[in-house]
Amino acid sequence: MNKVKIKSKNLNVHYGQKQALFDVNLDLNEKEVTALIGPSGCGKSTFIRCINRMNDVIDICKVTGNIEIDGVEVNDENLDVVSLRERVGMVFQKPNPFPKSIYENISYGPKIHGKGDTKSELDEIVENSLKKSALWEEVKDRLDEPGTSLSGGQQQRLCIARAISVNPEVILMDEPCSALDPIATAKIEELIDDLKKTYTIVIVTHSMAQAVRVSQKTGFFHLGKLIEVGKTEKIFKNPDNKMTQDYITGRFG
Repeated sequence: MNKVKIKSKNLNVHYGQKQALFDVNLDLNEKEVTALIGPSGCGKSTFIRCINRMNDVIDICKVTGNIEIDGVEVNDENLDVVSLRERVGMVFQKPNPFPKSIYENISYGPKIHGKGDTKSELDEIVENSLKKSALWEEVKDRLDEPGTSLSGGQQQRLCIARAISVNPEVILMDEPCSALDPIATAKIEELIDDLKKTYTIVIVTHSMAQAVRVSQKTGFFHLGKLIEVGKTEKIFKNPDNKMTQDYITGRFG
């Protein structure tokens, strides 16, 4: 049994007057993929943004309750957010490479975090990150070309390589395949399967089929509440909650 890596207790999020999350209690296991499913606007993305304090950038956002990584409270005001984001990488819905070369896209993070003092250390980090994200063979002769010159699926793998270049423990993925075609999606899913040996992964997805393919655990959100969470197979074959059943069978959403 994998140990719990991230634990949320009675997590509430407000954007001004509007409450986006209600008392979410969710344990995420280490080196496992947890998929979060549910209709648009149900709180899935809000939840993962609590894990690396991305909600901090929104002035009207207020977070109460607890969220811990390895027993350390994420919302502790003494916690260094930069080092938190080093531990918790994020990949967004739309591939967003920096307007720099492929090489610089990956070396940028390690440089900021004081990793890779010499060119050869950076070279190694770049190569390893690209290998881990299954992109090295496709780009090894083009490292000086802009990251934006790659195809959409390659750009998303570049963003994954960028996220893992600083050696995080957790990778958050917010609908990482929604802008990609089926072939690129299959490559990312294959990659996720490989990455879970090293990282704890949380993926927000609209695609139930994707949740079934990539995750070991699934949480179903509806209107800001976590309705049900459990082993992916159980959630899809035999959920406890009728609402989960209705969503999965396409009665609403």
